[in-house]
Amino acid sequence: MKNQPSIVRPQLDRHLQQILEVSLLVFAAAMPFSIALTQIAIGCAILCWFARIAITRSQSFQPIGLEIPFLLFIGAAFLSLFFSTNAAQSAIFMKRHLLVLVFYVIAQQVQSKSLMQKLAWIFIAAMAVYSLFGILSFLQDPTVRVRHVQNSMTAGGLTMMGAVISLALLITHKRRKVQIALLLALLLNFICLILTSTRGSWLGFFSGALLVIYLQNRKLLLAIPVLLVLLLLVQPETLAHRTRHFFDPTWRTNAKRISWWKTGWEIYKDHPLTGIGDVSTQTVYQQYAGPDIEESIGHFHNNFIHIAVTLGSIGLAAFVNLLGFLFYRVWQVFRRCDRSAGLAMARGWTLAAMAVWTGFVINGLFEWNFGDQEIVTALYFVCGLALALPTRLCAATFAAHRAAQSDHGSNAQRFQDG
Repeated sequence: MKNQPSIVRPQLDRHLQQILEVSLLVFAAAMPFSIALTQIAIGCAILCWFARIAITRSQSFQPIGLEIPFLLFIGAAFLSLFFSTNAAQSAIFMKRHLLVLVFYVIAQQVQSKSLMQKLAWIFIAAMAVYSLFGILSFLQDPTVRVRHVQNSMTAGGLTMMGAVISLALLITHKRRKVQIALLLALLLNFICLILTSTRGSWLGFFSGALLVIYLQNRKLLLAIPVLLVLLLLVQPETLAHRTRHFFDPTWRTNAKRISWWKTGWEIYKDHPLTGIGDVSTQTVYQQYAGPDIEESIGHFHNNFIHIAVTLGSIGLAAFVNLLGFLFYRVWQVFRRCDRSAGLAMARGWTLAAMAVWTGFVINGLFEWNFGDQEIVTALYFVCGLALALPTRLCAATFAAHRAAQSDHGSNAQRFQDG
């Protein structure tokens, strides 16, 4: 009987690991389609991770280098709660920070190359199917922007991510069959992205694509004009007016955004340190916009302005700091991944993560996508996967390379001494 715990605990840990991995696979497949199934799957994975830490003790929390940036941002949100115009709502909105656990469970528990590849390919396949359904839904009613599962902004953000991931892996992979599959996924995501008619997501895609091509193969920069032409050709006439007025500040939707941002600036000036609290902004907006403005908005269609208004300068500084460190950590891993076949997936995915980050930031200049749970979940998934196994693989390869250099130097020195 004394040996029973030592027998049961490894068995329990194996079961927990199996449930965790299955939950992550379901999570990757469900992400574009069902927020409920996505939450259930990632919730199961997180509980299994906690159990492996607290009960079986087979795992421990491993710092990733983003703990302080995350804590500073969460702390800024907590501080603003005490100065909030609606403390009860701000307290409820604090739950949005639980999404950080998505990032950490992926980064901590994806410990095999096989699991990483399964998660990556399942997500890419899910996004391709999602985009295919979006295209089919548009063909049924060409007068309506794609919004087959979520609204057009969320659909645009997700297909933007799917497109830049497919592009990054397409450029880094060498196997012909894989390239064909990735090209198909890229085309489906790109066409669906166009049909969402979300111009901020278009800019996000082209910014991420430029980063991918610049870092991996600058000769392909000529492909960008081709994609622009494809955008113009595929864009249906019923939605083409949005393209024609892309940079027209007097056009209706553009003028509205400029007006919202100006009002946000006025609110920020009156609440510069801690903001009005993490709240829906309809009431405060109407107070500042004046009696002639009948519309009310719950956010300011810009990540940086919205966070400046709600969390003040402290929250905005913490947010910019978090974004900067997130990109820097992925960049560190990317730089350590060489171009060898064994690290092709690791290099491709870290490149994809930087492109997704770039697209997210650019899109966030025109949308409150940091407040979109589906978008932030996908962002944390992609970046968490980039810091999971690739970190271990690239570090091991780098260490082996340094050891080989050291051995070569030692042998050369012995030769000279001899």
